[in-house]
Amino acid sequence: MDAQRMHELEHLLLKKLEGKISEEELRHLESWAAENPENGRLTEVLSDREWMMEQMTELEAIEIPMREPAVVPLRRPSFFRRWGWAAAVLCLVGAGAALWLTRQPAVQRPPVVQAPAEPDVQPGHEGAILTLADGSEIPLDSTSGGEIARQGGSKLTLGKGQLTYDAGAHGKEVAEFNTITIPRGRQFRLLLPDGSKVWLNSASSIRFPVAFTGTTREVTVTGEAYFEVTENKQLPFIVNVPGRTSLRVLGTRFNVKAYPDETVTVATLLEGRLAVAVTGGNQAILNPGQQAVMEGTQLQQRNVPNAEAAVAWKNGLFNFDNKKLDEVMRELARWYDLEIVYEKGIPDIMFGGEMGRNEPLSNVLLGLQDASVKFRIDTNRRLVVLP
Repeated sequence: MDAQRMHELEHLLLKKLEGKISEEELRHLESWAAENPENGRLTEVLSDREWMMEQMTELEAIEIPMREPAVVPLRRPSFFRRWGWAAAVLCLVGAGAALWLTRQPAVQRPPVVQAPAEPDVQPGHEGAILTLADGSEIPLDSTSGGEIARQGGSKLTLGKGQLTYDAGAHGKEVAEFNTITIPRGRQFRLLLPDGSKVWLNSASSIRFPVAFTGTTREVTVTGEAYFEVTENKQLPFIVNVPGRTSLRVLGTRFNVKAYPDETVTVATLLEGRLAVAVTGGNQAILNPGQQAVMEGTQLQQRNVPNAEAAVAWKNGLFNFDNKKLDEVMRELARWYDLEIVYEKGIPDIMFGGEMGRNEPLSNVLLGLQDASVKFRIDTNRRLVVLP
């Protein structure tokens, strides 16, 4: 098959697997499958998920024969980042699945019996809960866009997954506070009254005044948040993590990760300068490309080769470089709103690579699973880790 014909076949198969193929394209694919028995058999097996998973495993074993068993690189991350499972299927075409088929003896396949669909979990999406100063709540998932409230002279406007605060010319002298809470399986963006931008990851929250009227601009964060702070030397911007740390911003882009179920807090600076102080402990000034890793009263300052990896989540990616299995599972649990169950303890393995966050859970697990770890999705959003 020439390269142009192969590219056309891959394109049609991808669209079919994604459920986006038109009737005319489907007829063209079926016509190609009917040209000869080999074409028909190739089309048939590429629809067999179990067979495809076996072949992917065999191909990977051929490509990476010297891989250390304790380190699991994500399977074909460049494919999974864009297409997930569908692209993994197509890589077999390019790797010679057609040749493999022509070398196999003909096998009479039994009639296909339609099995019940395996449970799957769709990725998270934009959404949050806004708590106003009087304690009333507004679910931002289901609220239509436009002006949704006024607080202390500030106008609150919702649109395109972002809540914007416009303090106007006359904010109250005594600030009123709002809180945005991001449930599991959600993420959200916020434009603060001073123009600073905040991205909030799943299972996070931020408490802030509806207008910055004092001598500082202070917010309180739990979970994970990425900030792009508007510079104002007369009004320092301070991010507080209760009981852990205080970050004094000196005009900057940075990420802070401080989940209650993790003992370590990590602040990563991408631009500007950041003064970090551990509650009851050490202090440090970060420069771009540095991290502050804090646990208890201890603070470790270190250089990182790729600071952008810390904000992969904001850019629609999972970054699993040098992360242990339990940390990876916590990220998946937050984004897909899962219960994680380890059938026989937590395997001691590390991962590497990136994958798209907009994939169904089954696609992500396909890229993660290896001879040393497998997964099963049960009902009620329960993910079982198998030895």
